[in-house]
Amino acid sequence: MSDREGALAAGIAAGSAGLATFLLIHAIWIVPIWFIAPIGWPIAAMGGAAVGLAFDELRGRRPRRLWDVILVIGTIVVVFLPAFLVGQVFGPIYSIDADGGGTLLIPGPEALGIVVFGLLLVTTVAGAAVGWLIGRGRGTARSMALAAFVLAIGPGHNIPLLGGTPAVTQEAVILAAVVVVSSFVLVGAHAMLTRPS
Repeated sequence: MSDREGALAAGIAAGSAGLATFLLIHAIWIVPIWFIAPIGWPIAAMGGAAVGLAFDELRGRRPRRLWDVILVIGTIVVVFLPAFLVGQVFGPIYSIDADGGGTLLIPGPEALGIVVFGLLLVTTVAGAAVGWLIGRGRGTARSMALAAFVLAIGPGHNIPLLGGTPAVTQEAVILAAVVVVSSFVLVGAHAMLTRPS
């Protein structure tokens, strides 16, 4: 299997593992939401594929290292950090009810603007910047921008909703677990799938 094909397959596996991790932790710590699995899996698979392809693009720009997992985790943290900071600045826009539901605390259009600006745009730009800094080219910037965008839609979707609330700690812990598990799966699966015969 070529590096690119291996990265694509490893990314899909990583996205799937991330979704499973998210659903398991959410069920244990907050409330079970297994019903989102049929909708969440295609999103996780597509997001994982985009991250896998960005990993392949960035990996080709530097020597292979034992530290790939740490580098993937670090890259994702750098990409998400601005969105966490923006979320804290805007403060809470959503309140979680005891039954797991919730209520918007601000008008819908304003909340949508915060999500679009404070999460999608900020994360996409951060991804593009990281891609440009590592790869020094448009291709890596585009790959990382796309990967950051799908990460924002997938595991990062609650960042602007929970900013400035006690639930941001839960969000950070769940997101960290998803990122760590997905990174190990991505790097491990890529190594296995692209190993020379």
